[in-house]
Amino acid sequence: MGSRDELPGTFGSTHFLEHLLFKGTDRRNAKDVSVAFDSVGGSSNAATAKEYTSYYARVMNSALPLALDVILDMFTSAKIGQHDFDVERTVILEELAMGEDDPEDLAHEALASALLPDHELGRPIGGTKETILAVTREQVMEHYRQHYIPQNLVVTAAGGVSHEALVELVQQELAKVGWLDAEANPNERRSQVAFEMPKTIPFTNLDHDFSQANLLLGYQSIKGMDKDRYALGLMSSILGGGMSSRLYQEIREERGLAYSTYSYQQGYADAGYFGLYAGTSPENATLVTQLMKSGLDSIAEHGVSREEFDLALGSLTGGLALRYESSLARMNRLLSAEIGSGEFLSTEQILQRFQEVDISEIQTVAARIAANSSALVAVGPNLEALKQLAG
Repeated sequence: MGSRDELPGTFGSTHFLEHLLFKGTDRRNAKDVSVAFDSVGGSSNAATAKEYTSYYARVMNSALPLALDVILDMFTSAKIGQHDFDVERTVILEELAMGEDDPEDLAHEALASALLPDHELGRPIGGTKETILAVTREQVMEHYRQHYIPQNLVVTAAGGVSHEALVELVQQELAKVGWLDAEANPNERRSQVAFEMPKTIPFTNLDHDFSQANLLLGYQSIKGMDKDRYALGLMSSILGGGMSSRLYQEIREERGLAYSTYSYQQGYADAGYFGLYAGTSPENATLVTQLMKSGLDSIAEHGVSREEFDLALGSLTGGLALRYESSLARMNRLLSAEIGSGEFLSTEQILQRFQEVDISEIQTVAARIAANSSALVAVGPNLEALKQLAG
């Protein structure tokens, strides 16, 4: 359950709930929740995404029963009073205000809205100032009652625990609150069938008195589990994945036009988009936008060299191997697999998928993306002239 599951009039309530669940339960107040993790040297946190909300902890193996007890207590027995609701509303409003002062954040939010207008995936996860001020405690609690149910719960863990031991612990904890039902079935996974993408908003200009122009050029792209996702990952690495990428070398190293520039793919169950970012001075905004567009077009038209391909493959697979040494990364990978396609791949299997990509597929996937509808977002002063480059 993520922000895309919200009903009209409750936008931002999923993220609101994520904050509120740390306020206490029927058995624990807010301080008790914090003390439980502090007492064993652990840490806890939560995150709201567009397709899920996660609550997680990092503790020693011996403290797993305690961590599981606290997190499931928060999930199943949240106690949210009006005072806590009102206090947290002000916290969230400050969080939203902080994002409005970050031009890069503004650009990313605007790009999602431009590529997926009037769609649940195009809305900001945290809602807006207007929706947060309007939502009531009862609306948020109804959201909690509808979505925080056994059928929506997924528990994953990584580290020094066996699957059998974890299942036994989860069963014990769920039995305490009457959530254990041997006959119950989980809800169906989200549809993996790509929907017809909406018409984009070609140009969005957010005129702010920032010193830089923050530019995002985006294209409607492939869904998260598309067969071309491995080729797209390699293509993005070549185009804007690091210091040796084409964008970094041309825009920063050769021309000195930006400090930060990169590309990325955002995939969901049934949709996705591809973005290219750069922050530059307003007077260089036109040139940098042209360079980002020509960077993708060049790969779509001419492909990449064997040297670039091998470098990207080594960089991406090596980085993933190092990343998956982290138990937190492994836990999140299990979560993504379970709520996504249900296909569980080991680190070795994932690396093998990248190694099976043929160099010709890089050009193919770039052409596939470049042919899609696009949107240009410009955040900064006096950037209206960039409209001529949009579409």
